[in-house]
Amino acid sequence: MDSAKSYGHTYKNHGRPNAEVDNARLVEPHEVLRRFKASVSLQTTYLLGAPYYLLNHKKGLYANFENEYTLVDAYTAEALNIDKVFAAKLAKLSYNGPGDMSSVKLLPPPLDDYSNQYNASWQINFSDDINTSVYVEAGSGRIVGHSDDHKRLADIFHMLHFMDYANESSFNNIQIILFAIVTLWLSLTGLIWTVELGFRGQYRIKFFAKHQSVKLFDKHQKSMGTVTLSSHTNLLDGLIAHDISLPSNCGGGGTCGRCKVMISPRCKMTSADHFYFTDKELQQGYRLACQHFSNDVEQLSFIDVTNGQKHTLELSESRFVSPYIKELRFKVTGGSPLLFKAGAYMRFFIPAAKGISMPLNLPEKLKPHWHHIEHLEYEHLACTRNYSLAESSMNTDELVFTIKIQSAPNNGVLPGVGSSYLCNLHIGKSIEAIGPFEEFYAVKDSQKTMVLIGAGSGMAPLKSIIDEQLAIDSKVNNINEAPKVNEDENIDGRCIHFFYGARKESDLLYADKFYQMAEEFEHFQYYPTLSQANDRWSGATEYAQHLMATHLYSIDKLDNIEFYLCGPKDLMTQTIDLLKAKGVKDSAISFESFN
Repeated sequence: MDSAKSYGHTYKNHGRPNAEVDNARLVEPHEVLRRFKASVSLQTTYLLGAPYYLLNHKKGLYANFENEYTLVDAYTAEALNIDKVFAAKLAKLSYNGPGDMSSVKLLPPPLDDYSNQYNASWQINFSDDINTSVYVEAGSGRIVGHSDDHKRLADIFHMLHFMDYANESSFNNIQIILFAIVTLWLSLTGLIWTVELGFRGQYRIKFFAKHQSVKLFDKHQKSMGTVTLSSHTNLLDGLIAHDISLPSNCGGGGTCGRCKVMISPRCKMTSADHFYFTDKELQQGYRLACQHFSNDVEQLSFIDVTNGQKHTLELSESRFVSPYIKELRFKVTGGSPLLFKAGAYMRFFIPAAKGISMPLNLPEKLKPHWHHIEHLEYEHLACTRNYSLAESSMNTDELVFTIKIQSAPNNGVLPGVGSSYLCNLHIGKSIEAIGPFEEFYAVKDSQKTMVLIGAGSGMAPLKSIIDEQLAIDSKVNNINEAPKVNEDENIDGRCIHFFYGARKESDLLYADKFYQMAEEFEHFQYYPTLSQANDRWSGATEYAQHLMATHLYSIDKLDNIEFYLCGPKDLMTQTIDLLKAKGVKDSAISFESFN
């Protein structure tokens, strides 16, 4: 059966009405929270093209779990009750079939067509050839789903497949209980026989992964419940399966030292633990989550947890922007475009696969740059890798990354597993990622001068921040048409100075774009520099941090500058040392380390 039919999507309208929001009319969220107390959460939603605040007073783990909502008009702050007429309009907007609406009725949970829906919903029936029913959640206006004869037929086979003979989203019924008892008896007798044969030497018993229950506590030692983790998966990756994400830049390699937790002081210490913690901290139980497994711990306390949601991303474009760096564009599958602060990163889940040391579909003009790389085919295990977003969500609905393909120095070392896999991914293929994580971003509402220093693929978060700032400036200038009070006063936006270093001119990422931006925005200055320039290059020929140092005092007063850094380790270390030597405070220096 066509998957669209099996999900009841034959006559489902996947488009969304355009919502034109008058920001000036919006009621402030804190005012809504004041009127409607005891709310667990507040979020903005759009129904029939109009904005509403959705307050949740009893938040379930998932949308289909038991929730208690209040819908509030975002313009009037008046509560909205989704009645029969309103529900019918929502259903009609979600339906694109030929049938007319035949009936509307409010149903208590559970629903026959959606047994796992625990909130009351409106059922809107249409008189078409497949008896379509649209379900609208009464509290939130959410479209629970479409059901029709195709889906109901598919549900029968799902019921058989999952053995849900009672149709209650559970296989805990009398038939399965009897079957389980017989199976358990056969399994136990078979196990006894297997052990006996093992002692006789007829089998070599392999030890499979164990599962350990671990008690979780937050940084205030408040219980967060208990989770079950595999002894074959480190704590960092194991917690992700329970929607708990710890900070990590290295993807679990033990080199960033960010996934800090507290476990038993008796737990073994790795070299990475010794590197990032003092003896006193080690005695208190400080460890790196990526270096330990569930069989090491009985309870775990978090020091820092980042919020992240897993997404499926589909590759829409892949192109070289330099001989060794590709720009990858992804679309979020089955969800809304992601909004994030510029400078954010995402953690990619790289599956186990076969790889090659050379990029696929390498353009002819770039092949001379790769002639020294030997062709190597290899297999790699699953892993995670972090990559910064290279474009602001204010400018595009896609997720854009600039990723350097890490080549191997010889056949004894594997190339960069994550970069090779992603840069060889075919258009239309999908991959899972979690995030975005917002840890490196521009200070909000600050008017201080911004100085950004980067090199190589460290371009990504810096470009995103620049795009965001100039987009904000353009938006402000389009709205503010009042003349300048003082002609010497700059109201165009924050002054931005971008110092970017590369080896050769072909390695300068987005050079044409930055030159154009420098012409369009008077308050944006671009300083490219090359460390291995040829005779045709007429610009600076030094490292980015040294070029910045020569211009520093002509840019602005030191106490009126914010510094943003991203690049190789030497650039980061030298720049920070240089700035501190000149008296720049730590609070004025932000950096994203991808080493």
